[in-house]
Amino acid sequence: MSKKANKKVLLVGWDAADWKVITPLLDAGKMPNLQKFADQGVVGNLATLYPVLSPMLWTSIATGKRAYKHGIHGFAEPDPASGGARPVTNLGRKTKAIWNILNQQGMRSNVIGWWPSEPAEPINGVMVSNQYQQSVGAADEPWPLRPGTVHPKRLRKSMAELRVHPTEITPQQILPFIPNAASIDQKKDQRLAAVAKILAECAGVHAAATAVMQLEPWDFMAVYYDTIDHFCHGFMKYHPPRLPWIGEEDFDLYKDVINTAYRFHDMMLGTLMQLAGENTTIIIVSDHGFHPDHLRPRELPNEPAGAADEHRPFGMFAALGPGIKQDELVFGASLLDITPTILTLFDLPVGRDMDGKPLTGVLESPYPSYIDSWDEVPGEDGSHPADARVDPVDTSESLQQLVDLGYIDELDADQQKVTENTIRELRHNLARDLMDARHYDEAIRLFDELWDAYPDESRFGLKLFECLLAMDKTVEARQTLDKITERKAQSSVSAMEELQRIQEANKDKKPEQIDDRTVRQMQKLQRRTSTNVATMAFLRGRLLSAEGQYDKALAEFKKAEDIQLHNHPSLFQMKGDVLMALRRWDEARDTFQNILEIDPVNPGAQIGLCRCYLAQRGKAEQALEAAMACLGLAYHNPRAHFLCGVALQRMGRAREAQRAFETALAQNPVFPAAHRRLARLYRLPLGDPDKANEHIALARAAAKRIVDFRSGKIPPTPAEASLEPDAAASLSDLEYSRELGPLPENGIVVVSGLPRSGTSMMMQMLEAGGLPLLTDGARSPDEDNPKGYYEYEGTKKLATDNSWLEAAQGRAVKIIAQLLPGLRQGFHYRVIFMERPVQEIIASQGAMLERLGRRGGRLSKQRLAETYFRQIDAVREVLKKHEEQVSVLSINYSTALNDPIATARSVNHFLGGCLDEQAMMAEIDPGLRRQYVT
Repeated sequence: MSKKANKKVLLVGWDAADWKVITPLLDAGKMPNLQKFADQGVVGNLATLYPVLSPMLWTSIATGKRAYKHGIHGFAEPDPASGGARPVTNLGRKTKAIWNILNQQGMRSNVIGWWPSEPAEPINGVMVSNQYQQSVGAADEPWPLRPGTVHPKRLRKSMAELRVHPTEITPQQILPFIPNAASIDQKKDQRLAAVAKILAECAGVHAAATAVMQLEPWDFMAVYYDTIDHFCHGFMKYHPPRLPWIGEEDFDLYKDVINTAYRFHDMMLGTLMQLAGENTTIIIVSDHGFHPDHLRPRELPNEPAGAADEHRPFGMFAALGPGIKQDELVFGASLLDITPTILTLFDLPVGRDMDGKPLTGVLESPYPSYIDSWDEVPGEDGSHPADARVDPVDTSESLQQLVDLGYIDELDADQQKVTENTIRELRHNLARDLMDARHYDEAIRLFDELWDAYPDESRFGLKLFECLLAMDKTVEARQTLDKITERKAQSSVSAMEELQRIQEANKDKKPEQIDDRTVRQMQKLQRRTSTNVATMAFLRGRLLSAEGQYDKALAEFKKAEDIQLHNHPSLFQMKGDVLMALRRWDEARDTFQNILEIDPVNPGAQIGLCRCYLAQRGKAEQALEAAMACLGLAYHNPRAHFLCGVALQRMGRAREAQRAFETALAQNPVFPAAHRRLARLYRLPLGDPDKANEHIALARAAAKRIVDFRSGKIPPTPAEASLEPDAAASLSDLEYSRELGPLPENGIVVVSGLPRSGTSMMMQMLEAGGLPLLTDGARSPDEDNPKGYYEYEGTKKLATDNSWLEAAQGRAVKIIAQLLPGLRQGFHYRVIFMERPVQEIIASQGAMLERLGRRGGRLSKQRLAETYFRQIDAVREVLKKHEEQVSVLSINYSTALNDPIATARSVNHFLGGCLDEQAMMAEIDPGLRRQYVT
């Protein structure tokens, strides 16, 4: 595969852009540039994924893969350096993005502001990260460009000058958004400053994009604007029509913000189109929509990222230019389909491991080819070096393992809490993604762990409840609902007590004297003291429905409907499903029609209508129409394809029905009903009895698999790939190859390795051999280390304080492997690195943690091992850069126990030959080895 000539693609991201806002503006002639896409290209909805969180979604757009595959799971991540948290980076991404794939084909890509793209990747082209435009400090303070925000480095100075500070936004630029801005008291109302900040950051991104488009060559370009999303979260509540709970004064001031933001984007689009030229294919996408109408929520969930409830499950898609059909609509598109479509435009194969598909309906030449995985294709792809790419959660949990083992200092309490909360949300988002992908077994495991660790967080229990219902595990679901009710009652009592304590502490203060943090805390506690009666009735109805108690379920849904404050499609969806189970078809149909009146683009309601029509004679055409409407909104829906096939089969369209059932099976291979329908088709009318018998057998196998899975005979999670029994983290490739001689005056002997790899034994050997040690005896001998730990407390702070290294000259000091990058220049280090099979190390750590009564990192043994290997790889890369000051000798723990003579001789030679080898040998005690690889 090589570069495809004369192909250029521009991908424009408009976060949260929604056709519900755009269409009236197009009709009024106020977005003329986007109108060209509607008239001369292809437009349509773009289905989002759950959870609807932008960093996850934009990474899915750029990779064609779900979050559980690509590795980006939220807005923030643990910071291994500080022990706290940081904005999400791209270092945890586990797969190639579209620009990495194109990089391998010799193409140049310019990527501006993509989320997340910090730090900028060293691609063949230009990358400006999502942190580039963010202002810090006042206008008269220095505004240095953050490290890692621009690649290549030659552009740093010029790109820094293109940024826009909020104070540079003029009143004339504000007035189109807020015509009566002059009447606002900015000391009391900070919303004007928020508009200036949003506009300034948008202007910075746009300036960078237009400059790079003109001055740097490119085959592919991506530019991401988060402006619409920021405007919507701040000002969609004021968008016409006025909501009952919005005051008239605020409405009059801010009602124009959203429409003006869209018109502003259309103006910027016009500039991009002009610079790109007519020979460039331009694709515009948004990761989700934003409710602009009666579906806007009055209150948001009391949980992190609760603002995502304002999002709508459909974003926008528009494409124009070479290779794109003209004046067409696209149906059933997903944000997972963008990268596969771009690859097809470049005549490159699509990865079979991608979850999306090429949107062949929008392409003039819709003939995609395929490859197993682009991740397996060798070659320079412009991604970060392997040692820099880390899973931040795994890294943080592995560090917690070392803290609990006593090898690293305890984190600051506030930092530890921030990190813990960050990891909690990342795991929650991963579980929700697995749930959305119908990997319920893995999602259940994560939700169960989260709820066990945070019993007051009922949201984890609610998701667990939903997963259990999805798997027809009604007994476990009832137990879970009972536990939700019990824990909610307990949480309400504790929240009331805490609220009363805070109120008592602030009773002498006026409301305006109470700080914002305390006010938010009190509001959160107030919400925890009450129970949402409508939600509980809805949950009971869902459970009763799953148990087949349909009349009781209907009564609970009626109760929820009577007391809720606004119409809720999911409630009516469940009510319609129960009415169908009771064979009350007309009432069910009316219920689904009611959903479509509330939300015309609701795929679940269309499936409900389809099922109602299929239950009645002579309604196959209406059923097909409803099924196709569902697929037009969400193509990846095996049930909808199946129902489409049923309708087609009744209409006598056998071949089309066959394709529909096969599509359903492609999306869900364990689908007995689809196999049975295909068997009937192949027997008659297609006349292929062998195929019919094959599908009968497949139907039986699929049904058995479902029964076995629900009964627990099939393991709920895939077995983890096992390590080789003797797999050990090693630095043997760095071993010294020259005669070193005696230790120089500024020399420091470092005994290192993973904790529980034999480092204490080596320290004992060196002490017996006559080498002075730097230890303090702070940790007493115990049953894990009967002869002592031979540690120095200062090493635990090596990452932040290495001043004590002066005292280590001429001595040996024990430093765990993960802290080696903290060694500073100015000394000569001889590192004795202890190797031991990682399985044994983890087993020994587990035994020690159990004795200490500590939790350790919440990682499986496999993931902990993989994390350790990645950490040692990172250490290796750091030490390589200082090979003149660092010499390494690797000692295998097992070899040391089995051959003390050779081990003592090797260590003595490495350190200059002045040690007592006989005394060193005597310190080796094979009886201390209690964990073995099996």
